[in-house]
Amino acid sequence: MENSDFKKALHFDEFPSISTEEWEAIIEKDLKGKDYKDVLRWKSGEGINPLPFYREEHLRDLSISPEPITNHGSWNVMEPVESSSVPEANKEALHALENGASGLYFCPDSNYLKSLENLRNLLEDIQIELISIRFGSSVSSPSIAQWVKEICSERKLNEDELSVCFNFDPLSYATLSGKLASESTIEETLNAFGDAFSCCTIDSSVFANSGATIVQQLAFSLAAGNEYLGIDSKLAGSMNFNFATGPNYFLEIAKFRAFKRTWRQVLDEYGLNTINPSTHAETNFWNKSQSDAHNNMLRTTTEAMSAAIGGCNSITVHRYDEHFSEDSGFSSRIARNIQLILQEEAYLNKVADPGAGSYYIEMLTDSMAQKSWELFQQIESKGGFYEALKSGFIQELVTASRKEKLEAYKEKKKVMVGVNKYQPEEQIQNLEFNIQNFVGFDPDMKESITIDSISLLNIEAELKNGEG
Repeated sequence: MENSDFKKALHFDEFPSISTEEWEAIIEKDLKGKDYKDVLRWKSGEGINPLPFYREEHLRDLSISPEPITNHGSWNVMEPVESSSVPEANKEALHALENGASGLYFCPDSNYLKSLENLRNLLEDIQIELISIRFGSSVSSPSIAQWVKEICSERKLNEDELSVCFNFDPLSYATLSGKLASESTIEETLNAFGDAFSCCTIDSSVFANSGATIVQQLAFSLAAGNEYLGIDSKLAGSMNFNFATGPNYFLEIAKFRAFKRTWRQVLDEYGLNTINPSTHAETNFWNKSQSDAHNNMLRTTTEAMSAAIGGCNSITVHRYDEHFSEDSGFSSRIARNIQLILQEEAYLNKVADPGAGSYYIEMLTDSMAQKSWELFQQIESKGGFYEALKSGFIQELVTASRKEKLEAYKEKKKVMVGVNKYQPEEQIQNLEFNIQNFVGFDPDMKESITIDSISLLNIEAELKNGEG
């Protein structure tokens, strides 16, 4: 083969440019006169309905000029540590770090950290100054935050330089427990954490796993974050946002990009636009099948890719058999290796905001940002997230979306391989999800307000049970 002369000026004159009108004429002919904007428009069920393609000229319609959302592509591989005892959790954590994890997500079903000594044992031989640590809702309390500070003092570490996050979110978890604490109690508890670590979490994964659309997830995150800023704008620096990343690949990429853009708009109103939001993504639960479990590996892979390309700071990939089996070691290794392959072999951590400039992704990002901002404003008009939760407005939106998704899968308008189509010959009885209730507040506290709770969406179980 003759060597190419790369010194020559490259040009594509041999490929004549085609106008959008010419493309549309061909499409209309193939569709026998039908308008492709109606026939081929993607009815995503997620709050926006994109066209099948976009071109450079469409970028003129953007509400904001395209710009990179992030300036780096790296993220932390957060390993979920699920063991229910301190010794086992420490052993599991060390194994994860030795095999490629760069962060630990302690998420036991119940609180095993009853004393400073418990925390010392949990973090034994773990160099907390070199990794990120996330404490799940069951182990997120002001007392544990204080013990972390004491351990920093013992180890002569600067607590301000540590990456420690507490998944403390009374607003989101009220939808699971059915108990909503008073605003004054929320404020007192947040103040008790201090300002050393990220203690204020907005966890929209609760809504995603209950059936909320992507636009709703974004709007709820903005409204909940704004609610906390209303308590104390200084919380902006200690906030972190936890999202579930789902199966709609391009829409999920746009979701994370749209959030960063819209959250900056919120911060602008407080004069805090120099603060970059910290985002964590975890693969969701509602679309994971037990009857054809190995498909879940593919689902979690594309979900993690969306989060990485969308610019998340950290990602947790849950085990493909998380909802029906104890950890055998194999499923955790697969979950961890998915992220390592995305980093070390697909090089997704080498490029900052790879979606920037893509006509399709930029248009999705802009549409999602506009739609979520409109819903955010609607929530604010009802008194903010807290009042919208008390009145049931949030629950009504999620319930309607949840019903629509169930109907789509039930009627096979949407396909879930192994669940409503291409089912394996031998069906395995599906187990119920165990919903972890928020324990940051005493459920019997006098100041709590009873609200309608939102149940977890499990497509496979509900289809088998005939519910809709």
